[in-house]
Amino acid sequence: MSYACKALITTATNIASRDKRLSIGLMADGFSFAETMADGTLLSFGQAEGIHSRTMTAIMADIKGFFASVGVRPLGYGSMQLVVFSEHSTWVPDEVYSSLANRKYLGLVGCSTEQSILTYHSDSLGSTALFTAAEQLVTSFKVCMPGVSVMHQHAKMAGMAKYFGSTPTLLLHVWQGKADVAVFREGQYYFGNTWPIHSREQLVYQLVELMKSASIESPDTVLQLCGDVDRDLYAACRPYFPNTSLFCGIDADAQASPFDNFHFYRHALLFA
Repeated sequence: MSYACKALITTATNIASRDKRLSIGLMADGFSFAETMADGTLLSFGQAEGIHSRTMTAIMADIKGFFASVGVRPLGYGSMQLVVFSEHSTWVPDEVYSSLANRKYLGLVGCSTEQSILTYHSDSLGSTALFTAAEQLVTSFKVCMPGVSVMHQHAKMAGMAKYFGSTPTLLLHVWQGKADVAVFREGQYYFGNTWPIHSREQLVYQLVELMKSASIESPDTVLQLCGDVDRDLYAACRPYFPNTSLFCGIDADAQASPFDNFHFYRHALLFA
């Protein structure tokens, strides 16, 4: 099996799969997963680390083997979602969207048209998200998990407006040398993008410029951080964003004791 279990935390509960939600975050070096209840209670979390196999047959065997090794049967859940962490994406409004122009749309934002393109439609935004992904890898998960909903991180972040209300908010998600940013204005998702992180100082500068250009600069503006956030980045943001906090995507205080020392903000996109 190509995947090794890097982390596993679980609660001793016997709950039917139909009453649970399974979320998976897919990256180039493996994936993470979380089982939650409808009320947000976290039941289990795990990480699979390793190189994805080259054929669908091998990938599916690896997926099934890993979940079997951690006691999870990825079938029969009330809902299942696969969040693909993609470097290149864009939104296209329904009024102008045509599936025949997918490569053209992504080409306009500087994405290589040689990569596989997946789509996710948002009814609330009236738009279709286009994002690059390893199609064979994603298809393997879809075969192993019939009925799974596939989206990318920006589609996931766009759905987080409910957490911020009318407060002007910047949400920053950091992962593997990249930063996903989302702007929420007047209770609505306004903008999202992925930036390469060249330095901590440049990232903070980009956030400040985005706050100004999106017209959300005010004493009430909030910066929410999640993902691979360290103390230095948090400290660098505080002088420019006094209302800075870590976004967990879940009520961490309400979780069972096995998660007492768990850093929820690092995996917030799985829980939100």
